[in-house]
Amino acid sequence: MGVNVLLNKMVTDYQNHRVILKDGTQIATRTFIWVSGVAGEEVGNLDPKFVGRGRRIVVNAHNQVEGLDNVFAIGDQCIMPEGDPNWKGGHPQLAQVAIQQGKLLARNLQALEKGKKLKPFRYKNLGAMATVGRNRAVAEFSEVKMAGFFAWVMWLLVHLRSILGIRNKSIVFLNWVWNYVSYAQSLRFIVYARKAKEVVDRQARLASQHWGNDLLSEGVDAQEKEIDAKNAEQQS
Repeated sequence: MGVNVLLNKMVTDYQNHRVILKDGTQIATRTFIWVSGVAGEEVGNLDPKFVGRGRRIVVNAHNQVEGLDNVFAIGDQCIMPEGDPNWKGGHPQLAQVAIQQGKLLARNLQALEKGKKLKPFRYKNLGAMATVGRNRAVAEFSEVKMAGFFAWVMWLLVHLRSILGIRNKSIVFLNWVWNYVSYAQSLRFIVYARKAKEVVDRQARLASQHWGNDLLSEGVDAQEKEIDAKNAEQQS
């Protein structure tokens, strides 16, 4: 299929139509799709030493922000590297983590007002599920693993249960039934105006090259040539 998989590599930057890897190697490309995860929003007045992996705020076992009093964070915005003995380094960025942290934090805030001892957070893994096609899904619950049609039905029930309100549940269920029976698929297209000939030609040229080699050839933009020349001079 023309796909190259690079193992044990880390992307550190993308600039001047080049993907820069941690080991210094570069991949020339005009198309770069990033699907490796999310990062938290920076908090300007927070000491950087209290910010962990993915710009997530470091909290203790009670979801209290390290270094601050009466300030708490839950969910994807925080990371608990040492608070939960069963999850060293932090919890997965899942909805269940945020839900369980939120419920416990509400009780801990009530206990804090009454001067009682706070209860540390312990994540209870309820499992993970994903659909992989029509009548097919995979599911993992603690020590139980399943796949196929039964897992797909379980996925439907779990997600239908999480929808708020009987009316919303009914609408979603009826939509699912209709789509299943009619094989209807709601497809969305983004339609652009006709591209200029030079753009079409350039895209065809780029698509015919492997690893973006044409970006390194005589057809590269003058600005990129100038950048390469400057980099060569600095290295020499």
